Amino acid sequence: MNTGRVGDRLSKELVIDGHVVVVQIRKSRRARTMRLTVGPGRPPEVVVPTRVRQRTVDEFIVAKQRWLGDKLAELRAAADRPRELYLDRPGTIWLAGAPVPVDHDPAGRAVAGLRAGRLVVGGPPEAAGAAIERWYRREARRALQAVAEREAGGIGVRFAAVGVRDPRTRWGSCSANGRLSFSWRLLMAPEDVLDYVAVHELCHLREFNHSRAFWRLVETARPDWRHARDWLRRHGHELHEYQPASAVTPSAEPPGH
Repeated sequence: MNTGRVGDRLSKELVIDGHVVVVQIRKSRRARTMRLTVGPGRPPEVVVPTRVRQRTVDEFIVAKQRWLGDKLAELRAAADRPRELYLDRPGTIWLAGAPVPVDHDPAGRAVAGLRAGRLVVGGPPEAAGAAIERWYRREARRALQAVAEREAGGIGVRFAAVGVRDPRTRWGSCSANGRLSFSWRLLMAPEDVLDYVAVHELCHLREFNHSRAFWRLVETARPDWRHARDWLRRHGHELHEYQPASAVTPSAEPPGH
């Protein structure tokens, strides 16, 4: 395991299952413990509290090497998996698992909104794509907030706030102070998938782990949760790769369409 630098950051070079893997190391004043993140389209990264010694970081990476190899293998398999949804379609965005037609006015203002079952957006393609993403974020937060408010009482928890981001390694997360965070890309998935992820994170407010007790709680709240989980495992890589600007940028049709 060799130490080097990528730009102004330290990195570690490993060989896992015949693949050279560069793990970036990032110091963070906000971090309380070390964590390793892995996601599509980005190198693995270890986030480290500022006062942790390099030797401790090295030991942590070695201890996580098998786990890292498994996660990277999953990402390679997902990248090789044939696309089934073909989300990047000109003139189309996706909402709750269904296509929605787009009306694009390049001369208009770069704002997006639903009107009579169509997404109306203005601006040149780059600005219009950013407007579509802003619309996704607003609507995702609204939808996830509604699920959290509806389900929290039945699970026996209270949450402090709901936020949306664009994480590459998880669909949702929660903090000890009750703040929930989700991927805006869940708005493209079927409603039961978004619903499951919201319930999953609410359950973590009672069981801050993935113990048997946690999964029993999920099972009670959503007996069919495996269907939603499996949908994400099958199509999650396509949600992560989706670019909102594709809805207003001409491109070739996918094979067979």
